[in-house]
Amino acid sequence: MTPFLFVYGTLRRACHTGAHQRYLQGAQFIGGARVRGQLFHIRYYPGLVLSEEAGWVTGEVYALTGEQHLQALDAYEECSNPPHPDDEYRRAQIDVQLDTGAIKTVWTYVYAQSTRHLIAINSGDFLSAN
Repeated sequence: MTPFLFVYGTLRRACHTGAHQRYLQGAQFIGGARVRGQLFHIRYYPGLVLSEEAGWVTGEVYALTGEQHLQALDAYEECSNPPHPDDEYRRAQIDVQLDTGAIKTVWTYVYAQSTRHLIAINSGDFLSAN
């Protein structure tokens, strides 16, 4: 079964950190998408907190090449499987709304630490905030 991934930060195509080219090589772009939540500035990258009461977070969906591709992304995101309390992110399966209006179940990386001292990205779009 092909894993799908929603990305909202440094893994997006237009982000010039090199992460997209390095970690999504071979992945197929499915389209733009959005999810209800709030983005926060961590350092040079964002963190997503899911919330039905929040605005929309903008991102992209990719079809990955397989489970090993997802495991490589776990390493990039420093996400343990099973999750560890000190992990900055946890991988979660969520539903996103594609730009076509269709709903798709995908994996994403959700911020797993306190946001108390972080600055919110109110636009929901990491690329427009930088």
